[in-house]
Amino acid sequence: MPSQIRKIFSDTVIYTVGSVFNRLLPFLLLPLYTLYFPPAEYGVFSLVYSFWFFVSVFYLYGMETAFQKLFLEASSEGDKKKIFSTTLIMILVTSVVFSIVIYSLSGSIAALLTGSSANGGLIRLLAFILVADSLYRFPMILINSIQRSKLYTAVNSIAVIINVAVNIVLITVFKQGIEAIFYSYLVSYSFLFLISLAYTLKYFGFSFDTHSLKKLLSSAHLFLYFGLFLISMDLIDRFILEYYKGTAVVGIYSACYRIGIVMNLAITGFKVAWTPFFMNLKSDESNKEIFSKIFTYFCYGGLTAFLAFSLLADDLVKVNIGGYTLLNDKYWSGLVVVPYILLAYLFSGLYLNLNVASFFSNKIKYLIISSAAGCVSNIAFNFLLIPEYSMTGAAISTLLSYMVMFFVLYYISQKTYRIVYEWKPILKAAALTFLLYAINIYIPQLLNLSYIYVLIIEFLSIFTLFYVLLGPKAIELAKSYRVKKQLK
Repeated sequence: MPSQIRKIFSDTVIYTVGSVFNRLLPFLLLPLYTLYFPPAEYGVFSLVYSFWFFVSVFYLYGMETAFQKLFLEASSEGDKKKIFSTTLIMILVTSVVFSIVIYSLSGSIAALLTGSSANGGLIRLLAFILVADSLYRFPMILINSIQRSKLYTAVNSIAVIINVAVNIVLITVFKQGIEAIFYSYLVSYSFLFLISLAYTLKYFGFSFDTHSLKKLLSSAHLFLYFGLFLISMDLIDRFILEYYKGTAVVGIYSACYRIGIVMNLAITGFKVAWTPFFMNLKSDESNKEIFSKIFTYFCYGGLTAFLAFSLLADDLVKVNIGGYTLLNDKYWSGLVVVPYILLAYLFSGLYLNLNVASFFSNKIKYLIISSAAGCVSNIAFNFLLIPEYSMTGAAISTLLSYMVMFFVLYYISQKTYRIVYEWKPILKAAALTFLLYAINIYIPQLLNLSYIYVLIIEFLSIFTLFYVLLGPKAIELAKSYRVKKQLK
């Protein structure tokens, strides 16, 4: 078991480095964006960006998860080739058709999203990006499915560098506006598709298998609903916030939301590693024990990350280096949302851990039911809290809806595929985490401590939690690794 647990978390680290560049990029480029773009302009970008991720669900129509599931279950190389080729050709055709529609309606879409048809150029750019965005995913999923994590990370890392470089050149040298962000995505996504396809060509043939397509679509439509509910949960708050508070508030909220990307990077890295990992353990008699132990370690790591970033985020974004800060001071009013966003991402990761039951029992409806519950509650919470609490209300709504989604899936999945989780130590860990968090929030204010003492308390709290939760486990895993290496 230690070797299997070590593998999932080592793969998570590797995937986190390079697999989630589309999520990492807004964080890496946050200083540039918040320095050059005022909140209202960044708000326009955030609204178009949100539309992008919402529409991408329809471009993919659940094929990502359906493709990976069928590819992993395929018994022969020939079947794998049919599945990959059919998927890629189908996605190419449908993506081009969808983008032609979006391009043709760009002015109307821009007016509806941003209040001005003058932003139609951004929508036209997005039409091209959506094709490249849809295509690159499937060669990368294939690379992930055959568990070539280092190649996966290397390709994504190069794409990160390209995207950052193009952003910097276009914004600082050519003085372009927010359209520079979209040009950068188009260049990096096109590169990513071409290079990943080159590594997976042996699985591709210019053939279209109708039997494979039927199998893909029979699963894909279920994952479409699931994906639609999830993406709505992540994006709907921007549009409700814009309706009540305006574009500038959306810009501030979106920029500070990006601070929580640190947690989401690890969650997404885990997600990429998780599906092929647990699918390969389907016939393992001890898999439930392994999944339970991984869930415990995931909670420990997530709670430690929450404490660290919620305490240090405010300090880090305000560090002044040569007159520049990670987050421009025009955006600091939104930092209050960071702890809620970090916790929301943590619950989304816990939710991922529960996907085992749905996949093993072919009960994808469990994912649909739970994500629908999260989506509906998210909309309700946003309309209830945003008018009174603005950005904070939006962040709390996101947290509460992810909690709803987690508890619904936990309840129904345990009936089908019961896993005995280690709730007692997990709840103790959570209690210690929030005790340390409360100490850091209230004690410095009560005692009026200077900044240096506040920092000392923060670092001591983080170290204490890490040592109590993960110190013994890290030592145990390291010892088992050394023993295994010596035996070899």
